[in-house]
Amino acid sequence: MDIKRIFTLAGRVFTQIIHDRRTLALIFVAPLFTLSLAGVLLKSNPQDIALGVVNEDQGVAGFSLAGLIVEELKSSDTFAVTDLAPDEVDVALRAGRVKGAVIFATDFSQAIREGRQTTIGLRLEGSNPSTASNIRNHLSRLMMQRLASLATMAGQGGGGLPVLIEPSFLYGGPQFDALDYIAPVYIVFFVFFFVFLLTCVFFLRERSLGTMERLLATPINRLEIVLGYMLGLGIFALIQSAVVLLVTVFALNVDYAGNLLVVFVIEVMLMTVAANMGILASTFASNEFQVVQFIPLVIVPQMLLSGTVWAIEEMPAWLQPPAWLMPMTYANRAMRAVMIKGQGMESIWGDVLILAGFAALMIALGALTVRREVK
Repeated sequence: MDIKRIFTLAGRVFTQIIHDRRTLALIFVAPLFTLSLAGVLLKSNPQDIALGVVNEDQGVAGFSLAGLIVEELKSSDTFAVTDLAPDEVDVALRAGRVKGAVIFATDFSQAIREGRQTTIGLRLEGSNPSTASNIRNHLSRLMMQRLASLATMAGQGGGGLPVLIEPSFLYGGPQFDALDYIAPVYIVFFVFFFVFLLTCVFFLRERSLGTMERLLATPINRLEIVLGYMLGLGIFALIQSAVVLLVTVFALNVDYAGNLLVVFVIEVMLMTVAANMGILASTFASNEFQVVQFIPLVIVPQMLLSGTVWAIEEMPAWLQPPAWLMPMTYANRAMRAVMIKGQGMESIWGDVLILAGFAALMIALGALTVRREVK
């Protein structure tokens, strides 16, 4: 083993990378951008979660404990509270005006005074597990702080008030486990990731081999090139999308409420966006290493901002506008609407049209940026 040869080769690799400004930028910018974005989301607290309140508590001698808890909810930065009648709860949840509703029974204060076990009803929309979890956690903490302070004032100590939160779900519910809730965004992420990577690498290779230069020397124009590659690669992308869907639903035994054919239509639209975004990204890459570096710049931000983990409405206000510019946002909304809520095409056509718009935009940009060779 010759140490000199090893160091000579290492020096050549180092020099090659240090002179490639695009690769250097991706090496430093991509992780800084991705980690900063993830850090902001992890440290942020949800704000202004739309919460309905049904307060039927009649109180005791003019004192309503439920009224105090409602005032705490309204003064909290976490919730934007709306007063509802009992028959308005499910209507408001379906319309998206609230994400959950807290329901106090008529004898709530009386039960607390007599030391009887009582419950607070919590009706949840249920399609987004992170939102449901945030509502339950914040409500439990706030309610127990209030009850504990009242118990201390009454000389009862902090743990003697038997109050339970009793959740129920408009969509989903106990029959849905964690994987069932994750499945819609799981399908969206992997379809987008695999199709983007496939088209990006394949299109770059075509440019590297000189195929693009030869094609552009023929009467075919750039738009026809992009559409031709999209259709050719689309066959394999369709197969890949079908495999992801079938494995998720049947091999992993995921429960779903809607029509799988509608789910596949959403996949096809997302696949079209991802394929053309891959073609567009490949025109800015000179080698496969740079293609890989595009993943934290193109894929990861969409995963973080599209509602995959955090609900968009609960993100910091300055991150919400970029979230609505992500195609995965609309795919996630449509997938959850079909697989968890059981809705059909009539409810998600707006999201599907937006995905079609993204696809058309990517096709146009790809046609404008097609180059003959790798630089």
